Amino acid sequence: MSRLSMVQGTGLDDLLSGAPGALDADNEMRGQIRQQLSPRLYALIGVVVAGCLGCEQFVENLRGPLDGFAAVQIAKDWRNAALAEAERAALAYAEKGTLEEGSVRRADVEALRTAGFDDKDILVIATAIAYHNYSIRMAAVFAVTPR
Repeated sequence: MSRLSMVQGTGLDDLLSGAPGALDADNEMRGQIRQQLSPRLYALIGVVVAGCLGCEQFVENLRGPLDGFAAVQIAKDWRNAALAEAERAALAYAEKGTLEEGSVRRADVEALRTAGFDDKDILVIATAIAYHNYSIRMAAVFAVTPR
């Protein structure tokens, strides 16, 4: 149960339902991101952000099409996982954008370009990283599950 008595459920949707317009805004943002990323990359970013934030308890909720065991391992140490080079580049960016956001530089964006992402892809990846940081942190603070 949430840490807020007004929330009558255990999920982020339940939490956001308590603030007018918040659930609709969240659904729209998440929907836009998911339309533009593969389900695998979206899940990989979520799992890695959860791992970076020390919220491995949310991996099952975020793993999407990823195998459960693999998702847990990726959250703990994505660098030793069997991943495509483009996925590695996106996850390095996710890790840095989560743990050291103030140190992200042009070279980090260039690494994504080198991995085959164009500017639109990079913007969507950055938005997915920001979304997962927001939703995982909200879920952790209020003791609900992210999506």
